Amino acid sequence: MKRAGTTHGKDLSVDLAGVKLRTPVGVGSIGAPSVRPERLTLDLYAEIFLKHIAAGAGFICLPHTVHVPDPLLADLEKRAEPSPAPRASSRPMMLCKAREKASLYAFPPGGITARGTAGVFGRTTSGLIKKLREKKPKDVPLIANVSGLGLFPETFVAGARAHEEAGVDLIELNLSTPSSAQGALDECVKRYMEKDFPLRPPGLFLGDQPDLAERVTREVVKAVSIPVGVKISPETGFPRVIELARRLRNAGARFITCSNLGVTAAPPDIYRNGKPAWSHLDGSPLAAIGGEWLRPLVYKQIACIARFVPGMDIIGCGGISKPEHVVESMMLGAKAVEMVTPVLFQGRKPITKDVRFLERYMEEQGYTFLEDFRGLAVGQMTPGNELHSTHDDRSPAARVDPQKCKGCGICADSICLAISLEGGLAKVNVDMCLGCGMCVAVCPHEAATLAY
Repeated sequence: MKRAGTTHGKDLSVDLAGVKLRTPVGVGSIGAPSVRPERLTLDLYAEIFLKHIAAGAGFICLPHTVHVPDPLLADLEKRAEPSPAPRASSRPMMLCKAREKASLYAFPPGGITARGTAGVFGRTTSGLIKKLREKKPKDVPLIANVSGLGLFPETFVAGARAHEEAGVDLIELNLSTPSSAQGALDECVKRYMEKDFPLRPPGLFLGDQPDLAERVTREVVKAVSIPVGVKISPETGFPRVIELARRLRNAGARFITCSNLGVTAAPPDIYRNGKPAWSHLDGSPLAAIGGEWLRPLVYKQIACIARFVPGMDIIGCGGISKPEHVVESMMLGAKAVEMVTPVLFQGRKPITKDVRFLERYMEEQGYTFLEDFRGLAVGQMTPGNELHSTHDDRSPAARVDPQKCKGCGICADSICLAISLEGGLAKVNVDMCLGCGMCVAVCPHEAATLAY
């Protein structure tokens, strides 16, 4: 199979938890394709992933899957408190683009029943894995995205074992999906507080509890012989993410993916009495959200794990929308990156663009291997009270280039008392200037600079 990139002959392979990835760029785990289920064949399904590879993806992330054998499920149905039956619906996952460079998702309700969810592997994923193993290049590994039901580790173990037997190369435990937060909000929040979660994929409700996440991960690691990682939620913030990562490392996890979709409230229509943004729904569920807004949160998680949990491999996922973001993620400590929203809104061209940029960047900067620059920014993370600033020796002051200044007045119409408008242009009172750089940051015409 032809692969995009490699024009400069650079080695873009990377070792993730002992498994070689052809390139560090991939597409994050996405749910079922947008097609009527009865028209979806395994060949059509596999073709989606094969096109990712042809565009330059170095690995395949399989769809979120649960596998619970019937005997185990029957036993759990006796032990677990029953959940209310979901409202009958045939709606698919719906997606819309928010104003703030984000994508909002309304998940379908059908898969939230224990019976419907438990059989996903047998119905589709097992056949998809077989088809991909027949058609994909041998040097492109498969990463399974495995979930379970409730807070029962044995359901995660069953799914992981089934995927290993099917021939995947790595297990990624999905302890972060927001689907239950959307599908059964009131019940799930109540049961989360009680640590007695219903028979649904727990996702972020489990992953945000480090003790439970550690327990599930440890049981899965003991049950399989291939590397196990965990996909965490952006809802797990600082410094809690450090504790979570340490517990996952102690449990035997080899990598962490930062991160899954977040959770938000969809903006109401202020001209229609607060009605929902979803034209096809008669209410507004909590929405899953992806896109560029995630990137600062993902960078925080990557950097904190790289800094405080050494030895843990990291995949960055969320807001990686430009080639430069790939390098930034890797400099912060990630070994690979995944994208979802760019592929949904731009097609597969971003994959090829990222791979080719990496090759050019390494050539221009004199890097031979990805490890030459991975983690460089982690070494720059220094407590603020230990940093030396040029301000300590000599304070800079703002300067305004009159050729670039348009007299818009933004710099002078805020909290800065050192800038005023004179003759239609911004003028700096150097004696009052603090040298904070705010004018440089806010000037839309790049007319302001700091100088000595």
